[in-house]
Amino acid sequence: MEERKGAREYPSDAAVLHGVEAAAGRESARQRNLVFGIINLSHLFNHLESSVVAVLYPVMMGEMGFGYFALGVLQMIYQMTAMGFQALYGLLARFLPRSILLGMGNVVLGLFVMATGLAQNFTQVALLRGLARVGSSVQHPVGSAILISYFEKARGRVLTLHHSVGNLGAFLAPAIAGGMLLFTSWRTVFYVVALPSIVMGLSYFFLRDAVVDAGESKRERVVASLHDYLACIKNRDVMLVSMIQMVGAAGRGTGINVAFLTAFFMTAMGVDVTVAAGLLMLYQLSGLVGPLAIGWLSDRFNRKWILQLTLLSSTMATLWLLVHSSLTPWLILNIVLYGSVIQARGSLTQSMVSEAVPLEQMDVAFSLYFLIGFISGPAWTFLMGWLIDAYGFGVAFKVISVSYLLGMLMMFFAKRPALGDPSPRSGPF
Repeated sequence: MEERKGAREYPSDAAVLHGVEAAAGRESARQRNLVFGIINLSHLFNHLESSVVAVLYPVMMGEMGFGYFALGVLQMIYQMTAMGFQALYGLLARFLPRSILLGMGNVVLGLFVMATGLAQNFTQVALLRGLARVGSSVQHPVGSAILISYFEKARGRVLTLHHSVGNLGAFLAPAIAGGMLLFTSWRTVFYVVALPSIVMGLSYFFLRDAVVDAGESKRERVVASLHDYLACIKNRDVMLVSMIQMVGAAGRGTGINVAFLTAFFMTAMGVDVTVAAGLLMLYQLSGLVGPLAIGWLSDRFNRKWILQLTLLSSTMATLWLLVHSSLTPWLILNIVLYGSVIQARGSLTQSMVSEAVPLEQMDVAFSLYFLIGFISGPAWTFLMGWLIDAYGFGVAFKVISVSYLLGMLMMFFAKRPALGDPSPRSGPF
């Protein structure tokens, strides 16, 4: 019988299923884009907050009356606080959604940064900076892990971009802090830079993210976490790469360069704080662009030897800084090289760690990486403060330069093929 003309046509089951899958794909893409945007933007503000103090510390030192040794102690406290908490986040991710951990951390960071503007003495500054670090320490291990879970097939590019966006925040910090100091006090700078972290922290609560292994009991989650920690500790690649990050003096983002580089420019080059802030901004810009170029090279050539080259260049660029006594084009070139190679070590080693473990161990692997790789930061900062006070910048920078040669020595223990080789491999080497 001929169908009645104008009768409604209904889609087939296959068409309905295709439409549902397409809608789910669009929703998944929107979620990935939202996760990528929020995590990277909060990482930018995280590094912005950590780096403005490089310009503010010399002003605060004059007002509160503390020296380079005390400044080294201050940075040591700030960094040591992060060490313990970064080691715990691999465990906490099995009990709380990672988005909640990131949200809480950024809110805590913003609140204590704002409170730092109210500090009246060195003790209060040290306490508040340490408490702010409790909040900021969640960003690296948990942020990197959640990005990998959404972009597993593009982990190298995503981690490099995540690292570079953080460096962008560090790049903008000297300009923002130096510019604001022209018409306001250092206290107001803390108030202003704290607000974005609070806003970004609140935005995390709108992300949908499940607890890792949510179907397990609490006891099973603890046992599984301990098993993952043990597996990563036994993982030779994770430990070796983490220790290479550990032995290098600079290149962790909020370490000795933030503490002392501005003061070095002012002392050695005879420039004021505004010019020194501009030079620090150039260093941060180099740390933004340089790792992208070096990461591109490491994907196409032997990554082990690319890392070796950056470590050797780090030694040479550090020693070259001691040659200058005024603002010249050669100093500009030196700072560009220094920022590029010093910061590249972080993105290279993070990519290696991400490829050394399965996805379910990513939280734990990054927790251990940031614990081991950054645990020496406080000691380096403390040592640099003492050396500068006792012997000057020359001796301190020579000691710094030797640290990268130790990393080169450790890389010779890597025996597997490196990333970028055409030969088969089971790990990052």
